[in-house]
Amino acid sequence: MAFDGTTTYKVTEELEERITGGKIDRIYQTEKDEVVLQIRRGRDVSRLLLSAHAESARFYLTEQKPETPLEPPMFCMLFRKHFNSGRILECRQIGFDRILEIAVQGYSDLGDPCEKRIILEIMGRHSNLILVDENGRIIDSVHHVGQSMSSFRTVLPGLAYETPSHNHRLDPRETAEQADFDAAWDGRTGAIRKSMFQIWNGISPFTTAEICFAAGIDGGKSYTDLTEAERESLFAGFYKYFHETLRLRPDPRIFANREYCMVESRMMADTEYQGFSSPSELLDAYYVREDNKNRLKQKAQDLRHLVISNLDRAERKEELQDRQMAETKEREPYRRAGDLILANIYRIKQGDTLLETEDFYQDPPVMTEIALDPNLTPSQNAQRNYKKYDKLKRTEEALTGQLKETREEVAYLRSILNAMELADCEKDIEDIRSELAQTGYLKHTAGRNKKKNLQASHPLVFETSEKLRVLVGKNNMQNDLLTFKMASPYDIWLHVKNVPGSHTILFCGDRKLGLDYTEQSIIDAARIAAAHSSVSEDSRVAVDYTERRYVKKPSGSKPGFVIYTHQKTLVVEPLHF
Repeated sequence: MAFDGTTTYKVTEELEERITGGKIDRIYQTEKDEVVLQIRRGRDVSRLLLSAHAESARFYLTEQKPETPLEPPMFCMLFRKHFNSGRILECRQIGFDRILEIAVQGYSDLGDPCEKRIILEIMGRHSNLILVDENGRIIDSVHHVGQSMSSFRTVLPGLAYETPSHNHRLDPRETAEQADFDAAWDGRTGAIRKSMFQIWNGISPFTTAEICFAAGIDGGKSYTDLTEAERESLFAGFYKYFHETLRLRPDPRIFANREYCMVESRMMADTEYQGFSSPSELLDAYYVREDNKNRLKQKAQDLRHLVISNLDRAERKEELQDRQMAETKEREPYRRAGDLILANIYRIKQGDTLLETEDFYQDPPVMTEIALDPNLTPSQNAQRNYKKYDKLKRTEEALTGQLKETREEVAYLRSILNAMELADCEKDIEDIRSELAQTGYLKHTAGRNKKKNLQASHPLVFETSEKLRVLVGKNNMQNDLLTFKMASPYDIWLHVKNVPGSHTILFCGDRKLGLDYTEQSIIDAARIAAAHSSVSEDSRVAVDYTERRYVKKPSGSKPGFVIYTHQKTLVVEPLHF
């Protein structure tokens, strides 16, 4: 679901309740288009995230500690100058649009108290975060919009701030009569599900679908094709949503299909969901997973390209070595030919090109033909076949080690790609970068990690249905740490069978299987392990498990590589989060 007018309304309602009257204590600019305000109200401290990101603009109260540059950008310094220590007077939504306006009591250049505004406009790629002074003029904005970029509206320091018109869409809360509802559809012949969010501000496809579902109307129909009774039913669903449901306490839910809602949803009543105590808590969980993953993918593009290039090379090398290895398996006929030539050397004359003889290696013996080089003596012909046999044998011996190394390299690089998918903070990416430097795939870049105050990265933490703790490594270095430093010998170690995945530890402590916990905890842990592997989208996944004491790390092996014994295998459905 998009960050629509309903989400804006409910989060603004929460902000009005929790931060109005609070003092802006600190201001961080975590990204070029993202700011976090730390707000203190009495003993309560809140963090308000304001993002003007083109693909995921949003705002909510977050529990995440900001990762900030050591040197604040110019926009951040200007933000601090005008709004640090300011007191929040009001948080309001403009016309049910996706626009948040925060009124802040600050001070003018002369030191007089005045009201300034922080305005976040959520408009897709045109999203912006704008600071406005006491005279209604723009102090600065995250994105400067000149006349060359837009002929409708410019956003530049010093200009008067103008609220975007959005083609004069209506506020759905002001449509309270059937006649007004009917009039709004005048001239609209398209499908209801498309036209509704073109007429009213802040309505998303999800909201349209919800209203149509409640009214029992096919959203693919045109409003002009509806009967009088159907129009009344559609208006009743519309009115109930915006004049009744919207004013109830929020009911934040994320559904199994990754849609979310802030109010009761009749359409999704039978869908599995995860509930939250507040709109901000839901959005914090949703965007930590979704937005951070997108941002980290962008930050790791160079690493991904490096790993994929090396993986392609290693896979081509493995394919070539497999073909060569297959050829070495065909060496036995050369040894037999040498033996048969020597056994019949008395019959062969110099210049013969073919030997016809019984092959005594067959039971019963059969006649066979062996090609001869007429320029060689019979003995030399035999030696030529023995040399071919020996060469293929030596090739096999050399390839055995080489192919093992190549396959380990392929598995290692695939594990790096899996770790990139699991990365959920910038420190994870830097850890992968450091690992690639240690293993020789990347040159060391001195001082790179000093760009930001990065938080430490930790394994993922889960809990089984029997309340046993499960930890999952997010990269190979964490996998080694988790397996050989954090886990005890009798904890359960799990890993998806024969494919890249995370090391997963079920911490049992002194508990005994069958007495203090059951196999259900192992199944739960196996489902978690399957979910953090390269085959997490499969319906059934084989997962090996054994006690940690049976897991060993070969000397000189790459990070994350282990061998294990005494394992059992479960076939489970990956856990869906």
